[in-house]
Amino acid sequence: MKNTTMTVRMSHETKSRFNQLAEATNRTKSYLLDQVINDYLSIHEWQTLETKKAVNLANSHHAEWIDHQSIKSKWIAKLED
Repeated sequence: MKNTTMTVRMSHETKSRFNQLAEATNRTKSYLLDQVINDYLSIHEWQTLETKKAVNLANSHHAEWIDHQSIKSKWIAKLED
């Protein structure tokens, strides 16, 4: 995989903490940033995709809507069993 360069702006405090972590883990800053960005993307890509799927289902004719009181009554009954 071919690498590319990207410029990142951060506070002095964040940069200092980041430098300390790179030094403590004996990793390059590039390696750590790549890992952090990939982790972030994995979480947020999944979350965004699943949210879009849920919205599409809620807007479809397959959606089943139940009013709050019915759900609340159902769960209260379960707790009382």
